[in-house]
Amino acid sequence: MPDVLPPVAEPIALLFKINNSMVHRGLEGLSDDQAWQQLEGRGNPIAWIIGHITETRSQMLGLLGAPWDAGWGGKFKRGSELFDRFAYPTRGEIEARFTETHESMRAAFATLTADALAATAPVSFAGAKTVADLLAFFAFHEAYHLGQVGYIRKQLGHSSLVG
Repeated sequence: MPDVLPPVAEPIALLFKINNSMVHRGLEGLSDDQAWQQLEGRGNPIAWIIGHITETRSQMLGLLGAPWDAGWGGKFKRGSELFDRFAYPTRGEIEARFTETHESMRAAFATLTADALAATAPVSFAGAKTVADLLAFFAFHEAYHLGQVGYIRKQLGHSSLVG
């Protein structure tokens, strides 16, 4: 993220930086099998959740005028059917594509102005009215899913994300 952001964007940018770290910590030490393991045979595995976060960042970047495509054609879209894990990219490929979002995020945030952040949101999730609201929602969305990742990691016998 740039050194100087409009004040309203600073805490949002910080949340995304924290989320970047949490995603990498969430995948740390997991084999491909563990990354795709479902608890009790249901629910989304960690790899799917990180793929979903990555595809959602693609959507957010597009809304910010900085298109970036993970190249997965919506396989990780909310509400999509969970296929056999071999229909998806590997754990390593998912992490690599997520990492690619970092530079795109920095570039998109570098263009933000106070006026752009105060503009009407092009879409509304959870009552977001402005672009700043929308970015806050996207940061919350990632944090929500990272809570799931942390829980699943612990159930698989790995360390927590924080602490």
